[in-house]
Amino acid sequence: MFFCRHHLLRAPAQRHFASLFTTRNALSHTVRSSIQPRPSHVRCSHSPSTPPTTQSVPEETRVSDTASTSDAPDRLASCALPESTVATNTTPSVTSSSDGEPTGPQSTSVEEDARKPKVADAPLEAYLVLRNALDTLSSETFAAAVHHCLHTSQWNYFPMFIQDAIWVLDNRPSKIRGRIMIEKLLDALTHKALFQKADILALLLCLQRHDQLRFLSTRARVTTARALVSYPPDELDRELFDILAPLLVERVGRFRASDAQQPDSRSFTEPTINGPRVPRVVWPLYAITVRFALWGDRQNATDLLKTLVEHQMVDTRAIQETDLSSPDLVYLTASVLSRTCLRYGWYQRATRLLLSVMGSSQEVSPPLAKLAVDWVGRALSLPRENDVEHAYSVLVTLLRRSHEYAVPNQVLQLFYDTAFEHHLPRFAAKLYAHSRSSQHGSYPPPLDTALLKLLLYLESESRNVHLARQLVEQVVDEQTPIPVHARAPFIAATAALGLATHARALWERFAEGRDAQFVVGNGVTMLRIVSLFSRVADLSKAAAERKLARGSGARRENRENDSSDDQEDVDQPTASRTLSQDQDLPPSDAPSSPAAPLPPPDPDAQEPPLSDGSDASADANEREEDRTLRVGFNALTVPELLAREADLRAFADRVYDAYYQSKLPLENATHQDLTSLARGASLLGRDSTPLHIFTLMKQRGMELDMHDINLGLTVLARRNYMAGVAYLQRMLDSDLKPDAVSFGTVIHWAAHHGDADMVTSLLTQAREAGVEELTFKTLASLLHQTVVGKISESLAPDARLLYVQKIVDILLDRGIEPPPNVGRDCVVAALGAGDAAQAYHFWRRLLRGKVDARDGVQIRLRGTVASLVRQRLREGVLDPNRGAVMLYDLGYHLDAFRISRYSPASPHDERTRDKGYEPAADAFKDEDEFLADVDLDEQAKGGASKG
Repeated sequence: MFFCRHHLLRAPAQRHFASLFTTRNALSHTVRSSIQPRPSHVRCSHSPSTPPTTQSVPEETRVSDTASTSDAPDRLASCALPESTVATNTTPSVTSSSDGEPTGPQSTSVEEDARKPKVADAPLEAYLVLRNALDTLSSETFAAAVHHCLHTSQWNYFPMFIQDAIWVLDNRPSKIRGRIMIEKLLDALTHKALFQKADILALLLCLQRHDQLRFLSTRARVTTARALVSYPPDELDRELFDILAPLLVERVGRFRASDAQQPDSRSFTEPTINGPRVPRVVWPLYAITVRFALWGDRQNATDLLKTLVEHQMVDTRAIQETDLSSPDLVYLTASVLSRTCLRYGWYQRATRLLLSVMGSSQEVSPPLAKLAVDWVGRALSLPRENDVEHAYSVLVTLLRRSHEYAVPNQVLQLFYDTAFEHHLPRFAAKLYAHSRSSQHGSYPPPLDTALLKLLLYLESESRNVHLARQLVEQVVDEQTPIPVHARAPFIAATAALGLATHARALWERFAEGRDAQFVVGNGVTMLRIVSLFSRVADLSKAAAERKLARGSGARRENRENDSSDDQEDVDQPTASRTLSQDQDLPPSDAPSSPAAPLPPPDPDAQEPPLSDGSDASADANEREEDRTLRVGFNALTVPELLAREADLRAFADRVYDAYYQSKLPLENATHQDLTSLARGASLLGRDSTPLHIFTLMKQRGMELDMHDINLGLTVLARRNYMAGVAYLQRMLDSDLKPDAVSFGTVIHWAAHHGDADMVTSLLTQAREAGVEELTFKTLASLLHQTVVGKISESLAPDARLLYVQKIVDILLDRGIEPPPNVGRDCVVAALGAGDAAQAYHFWRRLLRGKVDARDGVQIRLRGTVASLVRQRLREGVLDPNRGAVMLYDLGYHLDAFRISRYSPASPHDERTRDKGYEPAADAFKDEDEFLADVDLDEQAKGGASKG
């Protein structure tokens, strides 16, 4: 066959014959299983003149050696906002080096890839064969291999592709093929987790060396810029954006308004909600302009902003709404560009610009704060996904860093309302906590329904007693208005938290006037207040008796009147029959309800086992009477304690009598009203009244339900728990089967009297009767009696701690957050067993952040845990680093720093000679690193609280 010379000189023919020759040559000498990808490109000025070899490249060299200075692909997914391009679930995992930085994508070995079916990997195998002659490799073969690896998730070949493309551009006389290969790689940046910034920079520098940047396609420019602005900032950004900014500006300068009307405009433009399409390079330019402003590069930031304005890539109303007289360049660029994003409908992009500016500002200027407030208002008007969380971040930053600008109250109120509407109460609670410590003073609490929802969330879900106390105190002190429909449940929740003084103040405030009936006639409110004040009165009486007993040397005992029935405080029938659904109170004592009430107070709270015998106050379990009452327990004399008891009982009687009067005549009262009256009388010790009410209900033909029967069982078991056991047995023998509340009531009183055998028998009977789950109050009562009651006398400390851990596990498995009083019992059990790590773990998981750290009980509790930690460190049982974390968290910072520098061994330093420490090799680590170590240890141990 004859070929003309000028046909042979054509490029397609050259590629054909060169490929044919190299294929035959390679197939005769190369074994497919020995093919290895080459390591990723190392940033250098030039590539070697010889083609990279495919032989004997170790597996561990496939990742970039610039990983320590580049961004981690696994961190990109967490930092990128929803609008940015995120790699799919096929993106490879990323390994980490010893310093914690990721080193590259992880995948199977190339030998395993080579053993895949030949048909499936044909483009890649053809490329690997032709790698021995890169100077003759066609761009089509390279593009096919890249495309194949992208769609088959063979990520480990991309470092090889990067190196090959750079070698081709550096060594081939014609630069077109190398540029096309680099463009193919840059187009793949939609899978941004594939490349690190150092790799992208190496590709761009290679193009720059050979004057090929100006030929780069618009698609490659936009794809590269969009990927880079979605990476977290680092030290490579300045060099990257210095290269990219002129390339993007050039494309903006070529764009004309008529271009957006072209049929193919969708490939290089994107839409806006209220205007024509704009070039895709606009958004990357926005982000780069803000970056230059944050770096203090006024010249580049100003030039880019001017270019955008001149080419009408900025909304004119955004400029008008910006304070152009401000000297703050960061504010000017952020305001103009973020407001333009909002005008264009780019809400997530506006959020990214604003958060990047807010996060880098140590102090937020008034113009920038006003911009942030405007954004919050627009974001919450029609909130999208993550808008509530982003608005929370912006508002918290303003509360912390805006020294000259106070956030408008209506904006905070808008946030509270939006957070509850979207079922995100945790953000409302966190924002309220920050508003209480703002430098501009205390902001008002939420209003209307949001106020009630916040208190109920703190009381029943997060169990944050300290923040709930702050909220109620502010409402009482500032006379915050409460809607009529929310008054009764608000007072009931206040009483459930144990805030006796504030519950009394609120009840007296709203028990008079035109709408008094909404409070006085509410059964839940009456029962909560009567239960609380009766209990506090019992504690006052017990405190007086203990003072008398100390004088006579009598032994302290667990008195019956010191403990209320664990089952009755909130399992009142009124809660399930009379409350409207919108009040959102717990309907019953169902085990699944995290809003179940807290267990009864510790009768020995004034002398907890963890203290030295000094007064620990009556609020040892952080849920009953408030600070005023706690302080008085130790300061009052016996006559004063008895007078307080009388006053508390008088108020409980007043609340009950007011409710009783509101339901007269009883012949017209509902079933729920009568049951509430019977339960309240039982709490007050008026034992004849429940019998009278039950007789009246029988005369009126009312059928008694399980609530009524459990109420009678409560009255009976309180007087004689063995009588309650007998009644329970009759229920088992009849057609009326007891439920979890029935068993829990009798179990509670049997445990209260220290009858461990009876408790075990009742638990067995409950299981045989089909009661699979005990109520939260029963479990909490068992835990409490196990730790401090008579039932604990027969248990060894280790067995007691194990039992406590099991109960806490059950609560957490049900999704019930244990309240602070349960947390305190857990810490006491761990201290009794001498387990410092578990005591700290219980404190950190169940108490920290939920109680007032300045309270005397909490100070002594932390001190006792810290003492046990020091003892275990001296014994060498506890790791010094872990012990330092514990002491640091407990508030003993100097001890933590000292211990972190000295390991248990022979004395070496005079300051710690008595401690038995010597300098250790490693210095004090960062607190977050310590906490991470502790978390890993606890996960491996399988701690009780699973926190």
